[in-house]
Amino acid sequence: MKKIIILLAVFLLILPVLGDLPTKYSNCEIEVKLQESGVMKESIYLTFPKNVTKFNYYIIHPVTDLQIFANSKEIECEQGYEGAGTLVSCKNFNSNKISMSFNYYGLITPTKDYNVFSDRYIISTPTDNFNLKIFLPKGYILAEQEGEVTQHPYYPVKGIQKTDGRNIYIEWKSTPRLGEVYDVSIFYEQALGSDNFAVIIFTVLIIVAIVSVFIFFKRSQKIKDYGLTEDERKFLNVLSKEKKLSQRKISRKINLSKAQTSRISKSLEKRGLIKRKRKGRNYEMTLK
Repeated sequence: MKKIIILLAVFLLILPVLGDLPTKYSNCEIEVKLQESGVMKESIYLTFPKNVTKFNYYIIHPVTDLQIFANSKEIECEQGYEGAGTLVSCKNFNSNKISMSFNYYGLITPTKDYNVFSDRYIISTPTDNFNLKIFLPKGYILAEQEGEVTQHPYYPVKGIQKTDGRNIYIEWKSTPRLGEVYDVSIFYEQALGSDNFAVIIFTVLIIVAIVSVFIFFKRSQKIKDYGLTEDERKFLNVLSKEKKLSQRKISRKINLSKAQTSRISKSLEKRGLIKRKRKGRNYEMTLK
């Protein structure tokens, strides 16, 4: 019964234009780009076995912004609303390649967790090669199913998930039979919602702030008062800002002689405040 209904639908669809349809397509390529706004941008590329001078094409949707080209040159065609779709009639050209582009609406159904795109593609003209690509909006991915009952993220399941580097798309290729029907459905969702993105950014900023404060206080250690002289305090303040410093560098930074700096370093080492390690003819200081 289902097969009879499909065949009847195909017959009713092609009956008004059967007399002027091309006899065959060598290639039929369709690209559909879904937009976040709900608009579908479709491009159709048809190749004929030989040059044609006229042809009709039935688009099963009311469309806007229709453009038609023959060998990359735009041609004037008539279009009219027929049934539930758009009938395109072109003549007075000579080419074996036709491309069309147009927009349409209303085939995307938003749900609580994801969006669903559904459409039907009917092979109403004998076609050697059929290629269908449906691109998700930028920033969207195929919906992930949860729970015990799962469904495939797109139908027919023989399609292949690919990417062009910017958008994910599903591609179907076949050598179809005349009257074959492709009922296509794709379940997709946003890769990262704006609310989640804001939370992640805020969390990252908090972590960066905490780490920055930690590093600042770790490097800027406070010098406790252990009965230090003014020169000893200067010595320790300079050393606290670096992991290691030579006795010679400290001497220059606090503007004391080498002898004075040496006496201070020995005194601080005895009190367990610094560690001195000989390096050649100099000493390397580390704050304890």
